Amino acid sequence: MYVAERLVFVELHKTGGTHIGKWLAALAPGKQVGKHNRVPMALRDRFILGSVRNPWDWYVSLWGYGCDRKGAVYHTVTRGLDVGYLLRQLSDEMGVSGYPIAAMLRQAVADVARPAAAWRSVYRDANDAGAFREWLHMMMEVERRFDVAEGFGFSPISNWAGILSYRYLKLFTTLDNRLYTDSTLGTPEGARTALRATWLVRGIIRTEHLEEDLLDALSRAGYAPTEAQREAVRAGRNAKTNTSGRRSSAYYYDDRTIALVGQRESLIIAEHGYAPPVPAEGA
Repeated sequence: MYVAERLVFVELHKTGGTHIGKWLAALAPGKQVGKHNRVPMALRDRFILGSVRNPWDWYVSLWGYGCDRKGAVYHTVTRGLDVGYLLRQLSDEMGVSGYPIAAMLRQAVADVARPAAAWRSVYRDANDAGAFREWLHMMMEVERRFDVAEGFGFSPISNWAGILSYRYLKLFTTLDNRLYTDSTLGTPEGARTALRATWLVRGIIRTEHLEEDLLDALSRAGYAPTEAQREAVRAGRNAKTNTSGRRSSAYYYDDRTIALVGQRESLIIAEHGYAPPVPAEGA
């Protein structure tokens, strides 16, 4: 989370946040406070800025990052039980001050049963479309919802949606603890209703239109980049940082996996009008 005088930027994972943060530091001076954390109550009256990305592309990026042996998801799914994580980090990731011992034990049981070797095998090669599809099916299986930890399995949304929608609702709404206790989130219709009632963000930067969306948000937040600064932002379009080396998203998908993401991330797809890739011929 980046905090400036008039603006707070909440970074959804793998959506160009590092690149956005560098420009915010130059154009809206502030400070970095954590990274993928919720906006505290004391800051919710500022212009809240979020970021989002085409879900089909997002999952390829998340997997590709793991193929480089990087990222919280990779390190979580490929390990066994980590008591230190359960005691010190899980509640912070959920954004709650604490959680019942029963919940801790539920996550611990899932950690012991997690098929870490199978997870490691699907990160074998960033150019292997088959490995990506295996990984995606594992990520989307309801039975595997506790494997990624970070509270995902405890939210009713995990019964029908993927971790991208979970993170989206966690960071960009005022659901807070209701993300884990509100049973209406267990259906797409209930989640859409809750989203509209608790939406916190006033500006969204789409990765696909990063520079223009950033400049528009800065203007609406009360900042006034000079024309030279605007041109510099636009010129940085091809200099984004923290990207995973991989082919275009279409290479990795077939009809089945396209449909899977379309179903599990229907909330974000509908909200932002994202379109699926066209699968490679013969996929």
